[in-house]
Order: sequence, then structure tokens, then C-alpha cells
Amino acid sequence: MDAVAEFLRRIPAEIVRAGGSLPWRAGLLGLALLVNVGFYLPLSPGGLALPGLDKAVHLLVFALTVFAAGRLLAPLRRFPIGWIVLVALVHAVVIELVQLLAIPGRSGDALDVLFDVVGIALGLAAWAGERMLRRAAMEREVEPAAPPLEQTHR
Repeated sequence: MDAVAEFLRRIPAEIVRAGGSLPWRAGLLGLALLVNVGFYLPLSPGGLALPGLDKAVHLLVFALTVFAAGRLLAPLRRFPIGWIVLVALVHAVVIELVQLLAIPGRSGDALDVLFDVVGIALGLAAWAGERMLRRAAMEREVEPAAPPLEQTHR
């Protein structure tokens, strides 16, 4: 339990070092988690009007959730991103089981899980890409400026 407390205590300092804002990162994750609640709500009688919209929602929500969780929980270190991906994969399966067994008007769909997995991969790629860009920017800031070229006077 001490390791978890230490991990959570370290996060704000790591976010500042990574060049971010704790409230914005926490807010983005909160928004992503709030949108996930929609997977557990019954659909209106007409269902989704546009074909394929359900798949796009699954992909985008999972991409946003993994990206936001990675930004908040793994701003500098890679440690928790594997757990984030694992939890997202389990959540993808749980959503479909709950929709199949417990929510009237909803059904489980293995294709939704596939789109969830693609969304997880996109969120992971966005997280890794942002980290690479921030790391490159930090390295440019730390490097000493090159001395000015000497000009010869004639």
C-alpha cells in the first residue's frame, strides 16, 4: 500500500516536470470516464440512427480514455501504462457482457470489443507520441545554445 501512496504522491511533480497541468489532465480523464458511463445506459427505442456510429463511439471513447489515463498516471514513467491497457481490455469485455445480460434494449457484440481494442491501441500510440514530442522539446530546451559564429573583420 505504501508503494501506491508513493506513486500517487509522485504524480503531480512528474506532470509538472513533463510540462503539463494536473487539473487539465485530471479533467480530461474525468471527462473520458464520464463518457464511458454511456456504455451502461439503455438505448432509446430508435437506437443509433447512423450505421457504424456505435463502432466509432467505441473506438473514440477507448482511445480518449487510454490517452487521458496515460497522461495523468504515466507522464514520465512507463510503469502504469501496461495496467491502464489491461484495465481497458477487461473493461471492453465487461461492457459487452453487461449489455448482453443486464441492460434492456442492448446486446453484446464481439465487433464492439474489436473496435475497443483498436481504440486502446490508438490511445496508446497517442500517449507514446505525445511523450516523445515532449521529451524532444525538453531536450531542446536543456541543450546549451551554440556559441555565436566568430566573424572576421577585414
